[in-house]
Amino acid sequence: MTFEWIGLVALVVGLLGLVQSQRLAITACVVSTLLGAAAASILTALGSANLPPAHVLLGFLVLIALRRPFAGRILEAYAWPQPGFWLLMTGLYATLAAVFMPRLFAGTSYVFTIARTDLGPGLLLTQLAPVSGNLSQTAYFIADVLCFGVFYAFARDEKSHGWIVQAMMICGCLNIVFAALDYLTFFTGTADLLAFMRNATYRMLDTAEVVGFKRLVGSFPEASAFATATLTLFAFTFTLWLDGYRSRIVGVLSLLLFLALVASTSTTAYAGLSAYLALVYLGSLGRLLYGRVSPTRLAFLAVSPIITLILVGTINLHDTLTASISDILQQLIFMKGNTASAMERASWNSQALVNFYDSYGLGVGPGSARASNIVIATLATIGVFGAFAYATFLVTCLVAPCFERDRTRRTVRMAAASACTALFISGCIAGTTIDLGLMFFICAALAATPVDLPAPGPVRLAAARPPVVPGRAHGAAAPA
Repeated sequence: MTFEWIGLVALVVGLLGLVQSQRLAITACVVSTLLGAAAASILTALGSANLPPAHVLLGFLVLIALRRPFAGRILEAYAWPQPGFWLLMTGLYATLAAVFMPRLFAGTSYVFTIARTDLGPGLLLTQLAPVSGNLSQTAYFIADVLCFGVFYAFARDEKSHGWIVQAMMICGCLNIVFAALDYLTFFTGTADLLAFMRNATYRMLDTAEVVGFKRLVGSFPEASAFATATLTLFAFTFTLWLDGYRSRIVGVLSLLLFLALVASTSTTAYAGLSAYLALVYLGSLGRLLYGRVSPTRLAFLAVSPIITLILVGTINLHDTLTASISDILQQLIFMKGNTASAMERASWNSQALVNFYDSYGLGVGPGSARASNIVIATLATIGVFGAFAYATFLVTCLVAPCFERDRTRRTVRMAAASACTALFISGCIAGTTIDLGLMFFICAALAATPVDLPAPGPVRLAAARPPVVPGRAHGAAAPA
């Protein structure tokens, strides 16, 4: 086990949040989810598994949440029929599957699992057997379950709820900053300056290019992970802007995140953004039919087709621009299925489905298999029972904001549900395990949690006054 400098910083910030500022602890935990290429510690005993800084800060946040009154609210998060109940059932089944399934079905199927090679960690096709990934992937998912409960408890409090929303805004701003630093250090040959946050054992694809364009990775190891995080933050801010929540601030931030997605040259960014915007457009049309559409959404419905036609026409009239965009689309989308990477990922999915059938629908356990689609990965690792519980959790989180009566809180909860939807779309494109990341469960908690109203103060009754007799001066004595 090694301890990194960025882990020391996370430890200091966590201690400060524990003893001084709950707001600092919440903000630091949310923002640290951006450090996807960083490791606070490398666990050599678990096959060089990485301990991300976000998980270190989550541990301190759990200690804060165990205080009153948050401890009781954590238990409420997992109570029936709350969405957290289904997540807890998923976590329990995933834990049991990780312990027993690789042993029960050992040698009966081949799986793609992480192994050490001469070039570093990589996926190899081997016979099913217990591996260190069973422990590490289960630990990550247990952390997801705890993250949901902790942020559910904090989101019940009105003040902490506001801090979480502010932390999401800060997260979006820092994501833009990291993207700009990625570009700047690449073109100035100073990429080594960001080595402190690219110290994980993942393959760092921070120098990849497509048709002469640098692929944006920001604070993540590769463009797909950056696109997933950026799409999630874009969905959150874009929904807030559509519903008129701090329109000027979130509008500018949403535009910057959109431009970062376009500049990322990631298939996940383009496919995920297209699918997400199509869903938003259809949802806005549905609201229009029921007469519950904001002026901004109405403008979005009217202007989007016009802007799309103008962009397409402008591109077609400019030969050089048309050729450049055509080359990018050919490599990232139209010819993507013929690349070695796409064929490799397709083999992961097909083998994961074989694992699902070979385990009779029970799953081979988290960490035993990999896929390139969150749905297939879920079926392969936790089977039908785990997939049902996981899907129920997701659906109940997405529909929970519809029952919120307060308009402002409903807007925030809908934005969080929109972020979860965007992240799930990215998972369907490039998700390898059942772990959707801490950001997903933070947004899920924000979407699922009703905010407690402040307790009313004591009511003071005014002293009773004697009736005033018409025609008499105030205070005159009544007749005997």
